[in-house]
Amino acid sequence: MPRLSTDRLIRAKRAPEGRALAAYAKQGGAFLLTGVDARASSLGLRLAMSLADARAIHPDLVAMEAEPEEDARTLDHIAAWCERFTPIVVLDAPDGLFLDITGCGHLFGDAAALRDQIMTRLEAQGFACRAALAQTPGAAWALARYGARAEAQDDPVQSLAPLPVAALRLDDAAAALLRRLGLKTIGSLLHAPRASFTARAGERAMLRLDQALGGAPEVLAPRRPAPPVFALRRFLEPLFSTETILQAVERLCLDVIAKLELRGAGARALELHLFGVDGRDRVIGVGVSRPERQLKPLMRLLREKLERAAENLNAEFGIEAARLDVVRLERIAHAQGGLVAAETVQANADQIAGIVDVLSARLGPKRVLRAKLHEAHAPEKAGAWSAALGEKAARAPSPPRDGVMRRPLTLFARPQPIQALAAVPDGPPIRFRWRRVLREVARAEGPERISGDWMSAAAARDYYRVEDKEGRRYWLYREGMYGGDEAPRWFVHGLFA
Repeated sequence: MPRLSTDRLIRAKRAPEGRALAAYAKQGGAFLLTGVDARASSLGLRLAMSLADARAIHPDLVAMEAEPEEDARTLDHIAAWCERFTPIVVLDAPDGLFLDITGCGHLFGDAAALRDQIMTRLEAQGFACRAALAQTPGAAWALARYGARAEAQDDPVQSLAPLPVAALRLDDAAAALLRRLGLKTIGSLLHAPRASFTARAGERAMLRLDQALGGAPEVLAPRRPAPPVFALRRFLEPLFSTETILQAVERLCLDVIAKLELRGAGARALELHLFGVDGRDRVIGVGVSRPERQLKPLMRLLREKLERAAENLNAEFGIEAARLDVVRLERIAHAQGGLVAAETVQANADQIAGIVDVLSARLGPKRVLRAKLHEAHAPEKAGAWSAALGEKAARAPSPPRDGVMRRPLTLFARPQPIQALAAVPDGPPIRFRWRRVLREVARAEGPERISGDWMSAAAARDYYRVEDKEGRRYWLYREGMYGGDEAPRWFVHGLFA
């Protein structure tokens, strides 16, 4: 988009109509033109010209200070709009984009029809643009800015040979050095001796040449991470009702499921992109608690989210395209089923996962929680709650071999203080008072020492499992030791069944 800065000002109606417009910025102690509109170009004004010379040529010129941050924001908005054609869009600041249309061209007829549609619609929005098709990013960049043809020929060397060396994305100093050496076109570089040439001009020019011709790989960073699996659909007529959108979403799900089956994986997180005729992108995210690639559960979740978001879509002009991205997937481990299913008498993992998915879609992922255990010094801090979608169901702990429970079924969130009397200073209590009732200890087992967190300087605890004369069992602990600066304190922390 060679006139991005001035096109933005014209679209925002910040420039007077019927007058030449230019954007300028201070560079190297002088004010230079960084953008000119079509009218200014026809008067002989060009980029990098000083503002004083431009005013001398055309005194009626409207010059406005450049706003690179606003230009970058506009470029990002255009990139987001281009995601209706392909999910892989790369920003090429300050005025360009790379679109990887691999596997997308057939949805628009062919790659040339896709390119023409993008150009036509951008120009209808007020942005002058040039686009080119090529097998490599470097070749597309060169042809879009310096080529006379809109797409590369079958032979990339023949397409790029007549272009100037600046088409290789070199900096000004490197391009000037090549011109002083008499190498003005890309074709002249093809026959240059590499050893002596790279020693004088550096390796970057030859690297850029190899990248443009496909001899060296080039890695581009997309604006957003490319989804591992996606499906894209365009509609001949805009969709307005939720029912018709759901029918299109079902087709997208079938396409995604087919690709997931080839990978042997299931979806854990999906994003549904609805592209409106107004140029806005509506995104609906869905998460599942376990890998899923069945149509019915996926459609149930997407229908739930879409019906809840329908009133906020604000798609009064309709939806012209939709894309379903699997942003996170996970391999599915196939387990052999039994002849008699125990799931007939209790909820199995699939049923629980389905309930978690539906409730998370309806109430929000942060409102459906799952119990989680984690390592902690204090037993009361070992249990926590986390989002059910983000955590796998914890396996039930194996029962002890001797059948003796080491931890109580009822654990108090805050240990309750008691008054205890021990026969020996560091031994178990022989009686204790809890909730104003004196209890005589008949049996005791322990101690089990749990060290305190050294970062918080917490005291160590000695835990005892005790049973009173009525048969009630308690989990008590002593905090601190006898003979210290402070007398130890006793607490009841839990109750056994």
